[in-house]
Amino acid sequence: MMATMDIADGGVRVRFSAWERLAVWRDEVVVPAAAIKAVELVDAPVGRARGGRAGILVSGVLKVGYWGLGTGVRQLVSVRRGVPALRVEIDRGVARLPFDEVLVSVPNAAELAGALASSYT
Repeated sequence: MMATMDIADGGVRVRFSAWERLAVWRDEVVVPAAAIKAVELVDAPVGRARGGRAGILVSGVLKVGYWGLGTGVRQLVSVRRGVPALRVEIDRGVARLPFDEVLVSVPNAAELAGALASSYT
């Protein structure tokens, strides 16, 4: 099981699988449209999560949890090798979320990026 991502009211909703919830400490996250600063399709997402972490790591294969601790850019991550991801940059002040980016591997990442890109580039 993997996280799922969809567009909800112009924003982005991520729902985590049961085992991912253990690493991200939540069932889902909703980034409101007003808080989205940028979106990007990431073909090789595992290497994009950097810095200190609180979560699950299988080196080169998957990362799930919070990355970027101590770097100034905190990421909520659920990525897998071979599955593209959508990176959503967030205005924390508007969203009232404890991270600056959401980086999630989903098979429909290109479709979501295309649907959101015109609004947030």
